[in-house]
Amino acid sequence: MYIRTVKNNSGQAYYQLVESFRHNGQVRKRVLLTLGKIEDHKIGDLAKAISRHQKELAACDLAKQVTVDETFILGPLLVLEHLFEKLGINQVMKHIQDQHPRLGFNLTMQLFTLVVSRFVRPSSKLKVYDHWVEQLYPEMVKDKIKIHTLYRTIDVLARHKEELERKLYQHGRDLLNIKVDVVLYDLTTLRFESTRTDLGALRQFGYSKEMRPDCTQVVFGLLAGTDGVPLGFEVYPGNTFEGETLGDIVEKMRAKFQVRRFIFVGDRGIFSKKNLELLSRDGTEFIIGMKLGVVRNRHEEFYDLSRFRPINESLYVYETQYEGDRLIVTWSRVRYERDQKARGDILEKILKKLGSKRVKAETFISNRSYRRFVRLDGKTKPMLNEKAIEEDAKKDGFFGVVTSVKDLRAEEIVMHYKDLWKIEDAFGEMKGSGLKARPVFHWKDQRIVGHLTLCFLAYLCEAYMTKVLRHKTKQLTSKSIQDGIIKERPLTVAEVMRELCEVRVVPIRFGEEKTLWVRTDINGNAAQLFTAIGMRLPPKLLKET
Repeated sequence: MYIRTVKNNSGQAYYQLVESFRHNGQVRKRVLLTLGKIEDHKIGDLAKAISRHQKELAACDLAKQVTVDETFILGPLLVLEHLFEKLGINQVMKHIQDQHPRLGFNLTMQLFTLVVSRFVRPSSKLKVYDHWVEQLYPEMVKDKIKIHTLYRTIDVLARHKEELERKLYQHGRDLLNIKVDVVLYDLTTLRFESTRTDLGALRQFGYSKEMRPDCTQVVFGLLAGTDGVPLGFEVYPGNTFEGETLGDIVEKMRAKFQVRRFIFVGDRGIFSKKNLELLSRDGTEFIIGMKLGVVRNRHEEFYDLSRFRPINESLYVYETQYEGDRLIVTWSRVRYERDQKARGDILEKILKKLGSKRVKAETFISNRSYRRFVRLDGKTKPMLNEKAIEEDAKKDGFFGVVTSVKDLRAEEIVMHYKDLWKIEDAFGEMKGSGLKARPVFHWKDQRIVGHLTLCFLAYLCEAYMTKVLRHKTKQLTSKSIQDGIIKERPLTVAEVMRELCEVRVVPIRFGEEKTLWVRTDINGNAAQLFTAIGMRLPPKLLKET
């Protein structure tokens, strides 16, 4: 650096502090500070001018020593570290670690890294090791992460799955005071991008809820409370019929979750006389969706709205008996409109195909949805079945729920059954754009179970955050625009996580002597989540080394 003098158009001279530097091999200059006018070349004035800019000069000198080469993800780590402690995951994993004294690595830290990675960017264990570990704040991922330790962690999770579920359920609960638990149950399928069935018992072909019968799959059953927080899960071979899982799930449920009274809530996919007898024999109370069509001689009774009493302007109920149990038939405006729209969409497609010059009967015979509303005129010409359409329209909006529960009102029974949407929501998060349980990059049964246990624990954390955000609906909302109208709705975990991933740690290095680990600001939805789950914002300066 050096001081030079320059003159403006009027001849007035000024002092400037100038620095020389090289750019692409050429020497160039830049002005750091303008120090003021030159009056009679007084050196004292120059000294005063320099002293006025002493702080700026010190900053310029310090800036030469500072380097910021990288940043690390912090936000999700802070939240999940808190939840691991609050939900009892740390405590349970320590107990499991004590059973493996020769394991050679920190089991909780490996699991924490895997769970964080599912929130940041769901990917394979190899991708976590190759890429995402390096992106996380190293002071919170202290244990050495190796690819083989991640796989061994998955194996340990599979081995201790039942213990994990039992202890997490018991954590923070006063089991002596729990008189009744309502447990929601539903199933889905998880497919593999493979056709091999010789690597274990689980990966098999079967009825696919994802409409991919060309792929092997497993059947995944999830248990959850009415607040949407998961309690446990089971994995069955891909060719398992949905209704056949009930006996196994109830037996395991009673073994793992010890309360005085269970009310089991399941979708109509598990409805059968055999299953109702099994539940009654076991002593488990139940609320099960019922296919009204199976009782053919009572249709006039079930679909006669004059028998129903209103719960509100959109929901009506009619209570009767079925095989000694209570049968509650409901009619709702929402379901009525949905049924009408679904049939209208099908009829629109049928009419479009009937209008084609090359229409064939096979087109409608092979499609179950079309077959309901089409008949053959003669032997080959398909046409709309007006009578079938009329009969189907009479059933719009009706639904049945059979229950053995005696001490709850019909509307309470219906509300418990409607809570099953929370299981569907869980499946959407675990399979879809959230935690992405699939694609599954594992072949053997043990690894498949271990991977799904990891996804279960990740969803446990997400479900707790969702529960808190829904509870804080009035305070924590986001806005969306629909049809030109601004609507407020509860914040979602996905929205908050996007902001949390932008909360970073910046290591500011001063030469080779000092490093300050400074976090970026935590604002907006991310800050609201911290408050909602009872966390304090960490200091700006996290560490000095």
